[in-house]
Amino acid sequence: MKRIAILGFALESNAFAPPCGRADFEQRGYYRGADITAQARAEHPAIYSGICGFYAEMDRRHGPAGWQPVPIVHAASQPAGPVEEGFFRELLGEFEAGLQAAGRLDGVYVAEHGGATATHTHDPDGEVFALVRRLVGPDVPVVATLDLHANVSDAMMNSVDILVGYRTNPHVDIFERGEEAARLLEELMAGTRATAYRVRLPLVGPSVTLLTAEGHPYGDLIRLGQSRIDERVMNVTILAGFAFADTPKNGMTVIVTTRDDPALARSLAIELASAGWNDRQRYVPRMIPLDEAVEQARAVGADPMAPSLLFADPADNPGGGGRGNTTYILAAFLKAGVHGCIAGVFFDPALVEQARRAGEGARFRADLNTRESARFSEPLSWDARVVHLHDGRFVGHHGMVEGKTVDLGPSAVIALDGITLVVISKRQQCLSTDFFEALGVDVAGARSIVVKSRGHFRAGFQHLFPPERIREVDVPGLTSPNLANFDWRGLPRPVFPLDPEAGWTPPA
Repeated sequence: MKRIAILGFALESNAFAPPCGRADFEQRGYYRGADITAQARAEHPAIYSGICGFYAEMDRRHGPAGWQPVPIVHAASQPAGPVEEGFFRELLGEFEAGLQAAGRLDGVYVAEHGGATATHTHDPDGEVFALVRRLVGPDVPVVATLDLHANVSDAMMNSVDILVGYRTNPHVDIFERGEEAARLLEELMAGTRATAYRVRLPLVGPSVTLLTAEGHPYGDLIRLGQSRIDERVMNVTILAGFAFADTPKNGMTVIVTTRDDPALARSLAIELASAGWNDRQRYVPRMIPLDEAVEQARAVGADPMAPSLLFADPADNPGGGGRGNTTYILAAFLKAGVHGCIAGVFFDPALVEQARRAGEGARFRADLNTRESARFSEPLSWDARVVHLHDGRFVGHHGMVEGKTVDLGPSAVIALDGITLVVISKRQQCLSTDFFEALGVDVAGARSIVVKSRGHFRAGFQHLFPPERIREVDVPGLTSPNLANFDWRGLPRPVFPLDPEAGWTPPA
């Protein structure tokens, strides 16, 4: 019976956001031992979907009793700043103790994100992978899944047999990549030798340019890579990376893994990287200014026959380390008298408490961001009415949260003149219409919607909002797609499109 260790650390770090620690991971998802297995096989799991996919594939192949999972620890946080060194060392200690106590292992699955930094290093993911390899030795196969926003280091490449990256953005294939990891690990355990080659480009695409739907450059490149899978090529992973990590390992990365054919891995990786570089001009972001967004929102609010619009605030995306509570769009819409608008989800535990003290139906003076000290999260006060109070827990039906348990913490729906605002206590991005509808807010009847999200919302709103009715608004924030807004310190320069003159020559 195959014995497979399962562990992982999932964090996307924004160098411009406040550091995170144990409390952030315990709030999002910190699972140990048998709890990992229970979550992986639950009807409505809260754990990372890749683990669920891995278990599902292994169960299909062997039956739940035909293989032995050895679950150790899986810790995940909402995207935030660098992880604190003290907590990270404690987590590494848990990984080490669990692997040492595991006994004989036939394989290891590492469910990682790959976009983390720490207060002491730009490569905590590399430390995790190196620890695993040191403890299990050179002969035990190790496969890892990565978010497509991962930044891959030498330590990560050298410590793991196969890196499996997501192929979709929004990330609706996480479960499937876990399944793929299980299949590849099975092949390695059966004796296949994997050979990989990596090419990193001086290309750091702004977040809003990294969608994978038809007609988007990143998606086109991923599909080109998948078309090359055959009996010789095990996996093609193309990682856009995460700009805001601000590390020397940033840059779009192509990884090709073959069945004992290093020459093919190298030639195909270079071919795909060249195709990506030749398409680089398509990674220049195009957003609309705030004043134009205001005019469009006012217009659809005044015309019930006009198609409704969705305005995304990618500069304040909690999915990239944003706080989820800047008020640039909200304040502008309020001052302009926009009506028929719903907005959220807005992270402000103090405002939720204020609404709860007032009670449903009560009018009060809403004070936004009274406890927030992060840059860009300015305070705002406005007359409001409490529409509804909610515990913030529900099961999603759309997009990335379909079938998953979601916990927004104690939440409140408040009316600010013509805008209905959903306020939450646990920071996260707005991933689907469920984040409104579960709290009693009618999305289909709204004239305009403002979401705190970069792009993942598209999978959860696509049944109501096709791409032509979505606007990305250019405002300040910790995750602004305008890369020139930031004081970069670790990013390798020159890099496109931040530096238009950046160049690249394929390896000889």
